[in-house]
Amino acid sequence: MILLQYKIPSEIGSELKINRLFYLTDLLVVLILGGIGFTFRYVVHSSFVWYYAIFWTVLMVAWLIRPKTNPKLRMAKALFLAVTRDRVTYCAIDKKENEYSKDEELRGEDFT
Repeated sequence: MILLQYKIPSEIGSELKINRLFYLTDLLVVLILGGIGFTFRYVVHSSFVWYYAIFWTVLMVAWLIRPKTNPKLRMAKALFLAVTRDRVTYCAIDKKENEYSKDEELRGEDFT
């Protein structure tokens, strides 16, 4: 009897690569945005069709590029997270170890 072994990926959210730089989600975004742009091109005046095509091309490229601050996300997801973030949440700003705070300065402590 032959037992079949199913390989479960370690990450369920991993992306499928088509080639070195292009992923399956990139292809789907290009097809969906291209289809939307192609559908709405009839709404645009004939003198603006080239500008409309350039706009949709720039939109697709901007949607697919990855920001340098978080290369695992697409720019669209990074912008979505930036817009929908909780503005009440605060994060700590760490001070450098060599600097002393203004509170210590006001108290008259001298570290020199």
